[in-house]
Amino acid sequence: MLFTCSVLACASLLAQTTWGQTQTPVPKRALVDTRGAFFALSVADLDASSRWYTEKLGLEVIFSMPSTNGFAAVVLEGGGLMVELVRRDEAVPDPCGTTDPSRCHGFFKVGVLVTDLDKTLEELAARGVPVAFGPFPEQPNQRANAIIRDNAGNFIQIFEK
Repeated sequence: MLFTCSVLACASLLAQTTWGQTQTPVPKRALVDTRGAFFALSVADLDASSRWYTEKLGLEVIFSMPSTNGFAAVVLEGGGLMVELVRRDEAVPDPCGTTDPSRCHGFFKVGVLVTDLDKTLEELAARGVPVAFGPFPEQPNQRANAIIRDNAGNFIQIFEK
């Protein structure tokens, strides 16, 4: 059976109900400050990934859909960033067989803008998130930036505005 309703569309339909709502305390403020960014990830462990984005990036769960027909999802938001995490029973690990997503065809990195890269990296370090690559200084053709990994190894590049 194909899931034909996008998670965000279903979220708006279910907004008036308490079905699927998750109350997750957000102990820290969101680290990103953007005018609007979104990415979605297929993950093996929805709870672990949701916890990582809540604890490490300070996002808040705004919608949670419990497993139905082998499909579950969580949408998190904060600081202008929205992240959709999806778990499907039939999903398989990356067939590329490498821990470096850039060695596989398809998306391998997402990016967000922050006001102060140094302060953001300090806060990430305090939350136990190491820098995977960088930080790289501003260049005439490049913003200052650094790359981190989420709990599943996905690259997130952080650019200074």
